[in-house]
Amino acid sequence: MEAQTGTETGATHSDTGSGTTRAYNFNGPPPLKPNQGILVNYILRFVAFLLTFISAVVLGAAKETVILSSSTIENGVIKSTQFAAYVYFIIADVVVLIYSLASLMISIANRAVLGRFAVPLSIGDLIMVVLLYSCNGAAAAVSIVSDNGQPSTGWNSICGVLNKFCASIKASIVLSMFAGVVYFLFVVFALVGTHKQLQIR
Repeated sequence: MEAQTGTETGATHSDTGSGTTRAYNFNGPPPLKPNQGILVNYILRFVAFLLTFISAVVLGAAKETVILSSSTIENGVIKSTQFAAYVYFIIADVVVLIYSLASLMISIANRAVLGRFAVPLSIGDLIMVVLLYSCNGAAAAVSIVSDNGQPSTGWNSICGVLNKFCASIKASIVLSMFAGVVYFLFVVFALVGTHKQLQIR
């Protein structure tokens, strides 16, 4: 004999044919508890701070001494700060790391993930997503041209000579991209939370 019932929270299935009762929950994994959600918020914001900090330092310190016939060389040294896209990248990462640290402190002080600061932080997180993805795209575009060149415009590849410099640039961009994913997750979590609140109402 089998009986199946459905509730608002999901479906359960009871099997009494063998003299025992077994319940199966089809709701999937339980949602995070409030304390768990707050802890995840803290961890992700610290990770974003760490990623953007390392990324900005690595790119800001990227330089290499070479002898090339190029307008980007000054006294035989090429630096990341000689490229406008990389300067924008560094500034953007510094802005994001400052925001990450500030938002982490606000969250710890006010438990903002469930409090009155949730909406302002969600807006700030969305702005950080836009900022990170724009600076990552700009830096990646210059990195691709530096790596492969662009013969149609007379831009030659420089990464064949500047191996250390180009490696630092690529590592920095990858770290910043991971930070962008972290803030994208914040935006997704905020949307999911808003959707659940609308369903409850």
